[in-house]
Amino acid sequence: MVGTDRAERPRAVGLLAGEGRLPEVLAEAVHRAGATLVCVQMAGSSALLESTADVFARMAPGEWERLFAVWKAHDVREVLLAGRFNRAALPAALAGGGEAARAFLAEHTDRRDQHFLQGFAAMLAGMGIAVIDQRTYARDLVPGPGRLAGPPLSSDEERDVALGLGVARKLAELEVGQTVILKGGVMLAVEAAEGTDAAILRGGAMAPGVVVVKVSRPRQDPRFDLPTIGPETVEAMADVGARALAVEAGRTIVLAGETLAAAAAWAGITVTAVEASPLPGVP
Repeated sequence: MVGTDRAERPRAVGLLAGEGRLPEVLAEAVHRAGATLVCVQMAGSSALLESTADVFARMAPGEWERLFAVWKAHDVREVLLAGRFNRAALPAALAGGGEAARAFLAEHTDRRDQHFLQGFAAMLAGMGIAVIDQRTYARDLVPGPGRLAGPPLSSDEERDVALGLGVARKLAELEVGQTVILKGGVMLAVEAAEGTDAAILRGGAMAPGVVVVKVSRPRQDPRFDLPTIGPETVEAMADVGARALAVEAGRTIVLAGETLAAAAAWAGITVTAVEASPLPGVP
């Protein structure tokens, strides 16, 4: 049998997936682009990922040797990282994993998300594997500036958005969280490790008509942890009678945009993308 030259085969793209809808969306986008998708899920469970991927495996977070072996076996040279992991449990999971995970954990004592993930990306780069921009296969999911859904903001809400942007960007720079919930200039909740939806429910329970502001880090690495919103975000806001959601244009992934817009219109929630500086390139 005549072998197929490597250059003639579809490129293989790896996906290291956690929980949530974003890994599924990126998997479908890679599939549409004609690449071979080699997906390893280390948190959560997704039948859609399993059916979409050309190669699928489920592993524990510390099984790095097995992960690298799968990618090497399928000639993966570029990978996407997407999805939620239990940040509080991750160090213990890596400490209980294989030698590679334990060695990485011992070397990287700064456990803030971006520092930790940049270290992981650097390690992969040394193996000839590039972690790529999360937007590579999803440019159409990143909106420009403008109102995405709902009625115009009131002047009070505009003031809250402006205040919330300043506070949220400071917190994001410190890697505390990326979301604040406020009303009338009063900060009601700040996102931490619990995630955006939980912060919305906590802050929105304090007063009706709150404003939610979600941002990226000022020096956001576009390869991982880009702010992401979807219909679930709007549902959490509707549950507490929240009034508006502001995100950064060009720096936010919007999942299921039509469904999100319909849910926002039904709940009377405004969703807007505000002007922001462009994301830096991949380091």
